Amino acid sequence: MKIKLLDFLRKAKRGPAVILGKDFGAIAANTGVGAGWKVVDAGTGSGWLAMQLANVVGPDGKVFTYENRKEFAKIAKENFAKAGFENIKLKVKDIYRGISEKNLDLITIDLQESWKTVKHAEKSLAAGGYFVAYCPQITQVIQLAKEIQKTKLKLVKVSETIERPWMIHDKVARPEHQILGHTAFLVFARKI
Repeated sequence: MKIKLLDFLRKAKRGPAVILGKDFGAIAANTGVGAGWKVVDAGTGSGWLAMQLANVVGPDGKVFTYENRKEFAKIAKENFAKAGFENIKLKVKDIYRGISEKNLDLITIDLQESWKTVKHAEKSLAAGGYFVAYCPQITQVIQLAKEIQKTKLKLVKVSETIERPWMIHDKVARPEHQILGHTAFLVFARKI
C-alpha cells in the first residue's frame, strides 16, 4: 500500500519545528515544483519539507537535503525510512560551505542565516530555478534581500500565509476563535 503522506506526518517523530502544510502549499504554488524536479532542501530538521517535496517530485525527481546537526539528521533518516522515500538523499553537511549539486530546479532554505547560502544557490540553480527561504523574522528577510540583490537572483516575492479555520455546526458558521497565524515569511527569488 502506498503511503498517505499527511497521515504519516501526523505520527512522524519530530525534533525541531517543522514547515507546516500551509507554508508548503505556498512554496508549491509559487514555484510550480513538480514531477522530475531536482531539489536541494537545507535545514532538514525532522524531514517534513523534504518528504513533502519528494512526494511532489515523484520517483523521477530527487531531493538532496542538508542537515548540519547529527541528532536532527538521525530523526529525519528514520522518518524517511519509515515513510519509504527512495528519492531523498540526506547529507550531514553544512550548506553554508557550499552546494555540491548543480542545475537545480529549486532550493529551499530553513536556516537562521539563510543569506549565507545565496551565493552558493546562484551557482547551483539552473536558469529559471527557484530559491525559497523560510524566515521567521523580518530582520532575516531584510538581510536576505540585501544578499539576493548582489547576485543574478531576482527577488520575486515576500509573503506570509495565515490560515483562518471556520466552525460550521448546524446554523452556526463563524471563524474559529484561534487561528494559525504567523509562522514565517517566505522569500521567493528566481535565477535570471
